[in-house]
Amino acid sequence: MIRRQASDADGPVAPMPPGEIELRKLFPNMITAASLCAGLAAVHYATQGMLREALVAVIISFILDGLDGRMARLLRATSRFGEVFDSMADFMAFGVAPAFIIYQWQLKNADVFGKETEVIGLAVVMLFALCAAIRLARFAASVSKKRPGAPTGKFFSGLPAPSAGGAVLIPPMLEMSSLKLSIHPTMTIAWTAILAIFMVSKIPMWSVKGLRVSRRIVPALIAGVALVVFGIMKDGWLTASIVFGIYILSFPLGVFGYRKAVKKEASEVIWHDPAAKA
Repeated sequence: MIRRQASDADGPVAPMPPGEIELRKLFPNMITAASLCAGLAAVHYATQGMLREALVAVIISFILDGLDGRMARLLRATSRFGEVFDSMADFMAFGVAPAFIIYQWQLKNADVFGKETEVIGLAVVMLFALCAAIRLARFAASVSKKRPGAPTGKFFSGLPAPSAGGAVLIPPMLEMSSLKLSIHPTMTIAWTAILAIFMVSKIPMWSVKGLRVSRRIVPALIAGVALVVFGIMKDGWLTASIVFGIYILSFPLGVFGYRKAVKKEASEVIWHDPAAKA
């Protein structure tokens, strides 16, 4: 057998010269930076009273946030810097920006509790942003402690900041939808406070990345995705409100699923390790 002479492509990749970095490793951080900029744009539009543009900017951040992590894993470019940068971008896009939008849209000029209404509105949006910061800091600190395949890997501890940032905008989205629903300021205040508490709670919430479904329901799942796409084409604001609302209201199923997963793992530990029975 004739052996060809080894070429550069056959051998190990030469180390990068000092001061240089592979371009592919920058792509996830570029997406994160774009998500951060979209959050900043949402704040700008909110202060200018441009509600539609502000909501669109948050939705763009939501989409980009779902791409950067997947891109990092696909390109094998995950890093501790990327995780921290992503948390900072999430704080701006899903903590600060939604709070600005809610305050500028309704709570700034509401007159429910007299002169105290603006103060109460400001306090509740500050609470929301603060809880988002606490939740993201806690999440970033616990990333390295998670065991792959553990039940907790299939659930979030508390409401994820991106989901909270989208759900808190349900009132203005409903007003902009074809239903033209007008949400009372007291309901907006209560809804914002509830979501803030959910973020820092320990309530298990489903993680889409960890979900497994039966093959029998795959056709129904595909049909559901198609229905959502159709809804977005017909009335995007109403569809987004329904999707975020369903996720928030599914928390009892998350609690039930988490307890079931923990019991299953405990039984498997006892089965494989008889000494654990003692």
